[in-house]
Amino acid sequence: MSQQLEEKTSFDGSKVQVLGETYEEGKPEKPENWREKLKTREDMMAYLKTGVR
Repeated sequence: MSQQLEEKTSFDGSKVQVLGETYEEGKPEKPENWREKLKTREDMMAYLKTGVR
């Protein structure tokens, strides 16, 4: 997947390049169980603290 850059105007009026869509098209085939990926309690707590879930 290549990165697509879009040109937008920043708050001060200058032109900047930002990343475009970075997700894959389509729908997931099954629900993702995040608890299976994280093995320790510390990993789970860090995951929950860093993201608004």
